Amino acid sequence: MSRAEVKLHIEEQVEAIVVNILLQEGFETNSNLADILRDYTAWLFDQILTDAPVSLHEEFCALGDWIADHGYSVDQVMRVINGLRKMIQGLLKRLLEEEEQSVDTLFHTLGLSMEFLTVNSTELLERYVQFRERKVAETHLQNLETVLDTIPNSIMTYDDNGLLTYANKTACELMEVGKEELIGHHHDSFLPLPGYSKSGRKIWVTQELIPLDNGAGSVLIGYPIVRELEYYRILQAQTEFIFNSMTEGLVIIDKDNIVTTFNSRAEKLFGIPRGEIINKSGSLFLEKLQLDEGLSLLHTTMRTGSTFTDIQQTVRSCDGVERILKTSTRTILGERDEILGSIGIFEDLTDRLFLEEQVRRAEKFSVLGKFAAGIAHEIRNPLTTAKGFLQLLPNDSPDPKIRQLKALVIPEIDRANEIITDFLMIAKPSAPQLKIGSLGAVIEDLVGLIGPQAIIQNIELIYTPYEDLKPVAIDRAQLLQVFLNLCNNAFDAMKDGGQLRIDVQDCASHVAIHFRDTGIGMEKDVIERIFEPFYTKKGNGTGLGLSVSHRIIEGHYGTIYVNSSVGGGSTFTIQLPFVD
Repeated sequence: MSRAEVKLHIEEQVEAIVVNILLQEGFETNSNLADILRDYTAWLFDQILTDAPVSLHEEFCALGDWIADHGYSVDQVMRVINGLRKMIQGLLKRLLEEEEQSVDTLFHTLGLSMEFLTVNSTELLERYVQFRERKVAETHLQNLETVLDTIPNSIMTYDDNGLLTYANKTACELMEVGKEELIGHHHDSFLPLPGYSKSGRKIWVTQELIPLDNGAGSVLIGYPIVRELEYYRILQAQTEFIFNSMTEGLVIIDKDNIVTTFNSRAEKLFGIPRGEIINKSGSLFLEKLQLDEGLSLLHTTMRTGSTFTDIQQTVRSCDGVERILKTSTRTILGERDEILGSIGIFEDLTDRLFLEEQVRRAEKFSVLGKFAAGIAHEIRNPLTTAKGFLQLLPNDSPDPKIRQLKALVIPEIDRANEIITDFLMIAKPSAPQLKIGSLGAVIEDLVGLIGPQAIIQNIELIYTPYEDLKPVAIDRAQLLQVFLNLCNNAFDAMKDGGQLRIDVQDCASHVAIHFRDTGIGMEKDVIERIFEPFYTKKGNGTGLGLSVSHRIIEGHYGTIYVNSSVGGGSTFTIQLPFVD
């Protein structure tokens, strides 16, 4: 088949490729998205087959904004990208093999396709992340203005030159002017007299001018003149409304270490109902979180007066969820600058950091893919030659050195080949043959396989079958490989015996499989790198087992993560989506 015929054959299959991927993810096949994917796929084949330099397809990259704006998740985006990658590379490989191209040409073409896919997919994901963050910031500002416009108090902000930068709805109504008339001017220039509206009506408010901490301006708050008790009741309701509208958790303690404020977001972040903590000791708050007072930035600010800005901390809430929080603290000062309390603001970074890590990991594996083919080609050929030569040596050679050489070197060559195979699995994994199957049957087979080893190592193996699991799509062989790898790692962590518990949990949208051991556990820096290729703490390990497992679970559209502490054992959790 000529190159022109190959190109024509590929173009005829672009439609089928795109339609198949879109149908799998629930997208319409006649949408603008489908048109761009068809154009991108055809363009990609043309660039690869003409050996063009790596470049960006602008319309495909711009889909990052479009997909984020329409509310699609990063998982859906990744599945579409991965689907394109697998089908494109599979088609390329098959067609080049039909052309009987050389191995070098095959590897070069596949490597070039990986570069095109990586550059364009990374750009799309970066635009997706940037759009989502920009959208969150815009929504936050809109929500803040909406909240301020519902407050019956007049609120105006000034810059350091005394010019208005913001006025809420109440302030504009009291002065009988529009916002556009105020911004950038001093409001007295539009009023006949201070304290009177534009029409000359008396404004019945008391005002408080609060300078900003950074010296960049001030805030002027106007309070309606009402009975003092009513005033404080309204102020409290307004304050609670503002606090509970915040997207960050807010906790305030007074000088007696009593929690005086605990907003709705803080309830969700820390898993503590407000009624159980408000007006209670701050020590109870730390006790519920199992947090030492010396590690609490809020209490450190209360004791020392030192404030913190945007400090990342990992906190385990009362409901057992581990979250990464960005913490900032401030002091509440009295008239004589004495400390009356401290304020803690907590922002949940867990999802954002997870998304960033997914993008970084995708880039890392893409880079590995560019080297994997070359490594396999350059190393496997000489290994095969060496092994073939050694196998020609007679097993019953009278020379003991020859027998020893053959007995030692051939297994090492086989081990090197296994490492190369695992490395290729990480960089360019084979697509799983997903079928609706019984997850319980796979785990029962696993228990039968590892049971004898558990008895030998004095390890108690606990597994309770879960009845009526919803169907999941699995590749039985690949999934069993992952489960065996996790169990072997658990056994290695319990040299002196222990307990391995396998639990299956039926969740709303997925099934979760937990592997809990009572081994030595891991430090935080080990957990952060545990799925990196070639990272291992074992003396005889290759560091590829968990990397391969991670890629297999990704191929099942699932997730895998670990919770562990030194001396407290480890729990590996796999989540696989249910089939609709």
